[in-house]
Amino acid sequence: MARRDLPEINAGSMADIAFLLLIFFLVTTTMDIDTGIKRKLPPLPDENNQPQESQMLKNNILVIQLATNKDVVLIETGAQEPGQGFPFEVINLKNFIKDFVDNNGRDQNLSDNPDKAVLSIKSGAKAHWGTFIAVQDAISAAYKEMRNEESIKLFGKKYEDLNEEENKEVKKVYPLKLTESVKEN
Repeated sequence: MARRDLPEINAGSMADIAFLLLIFFLVTTTMDIDTGIKRKLPPLPDENNQPQESQMLKNNILVIQLATNKDVVLIETGAQEPGQGFPFEVINLKNFIKDFVDNNGRDQNLSDNPDKAVLSIKSGAKAHWGTFIAVQDAISAAYKEMRNEESIKLFGKKYEDLNEEENKEVKKVYPLKLTESVKEN
């Protein structure tokens, strides 16, 4: 009996097909880009310089303590005794921050002027992460509104439309001074 040979499969174009599929999937696949809170970290302290005692008045410090309740934070101005904070809804935080920073000495419990105002966020290990983001958003929104109002007053245009020099000028009036700390408890 005669033996029949099986026809061979032509594999010459398999590499071309695999290459085309690879290109197709690379071109059509979308990559998600992670976004985050835009904050610039302060530079590391110089080893030669010793930290100096700050001559800041206590009324220029606004302490925002994150509670375990995700809709409420504890607000404490530096003019109050430590631990005497009062509960405050996160929804209303933006307007309170604006009042605190832009006080200009009208209320002795609030900051003297925007250049001296410092915001301090203190969170515990059990604080809700959504509250932390909401507080950051409130701070950013408050400063954005104040800077926008100042840029319209100084230059007659919105803060987003300013050039770099004008932007620096507005940031001198409303500098964002923010500290964050986490308690392990």
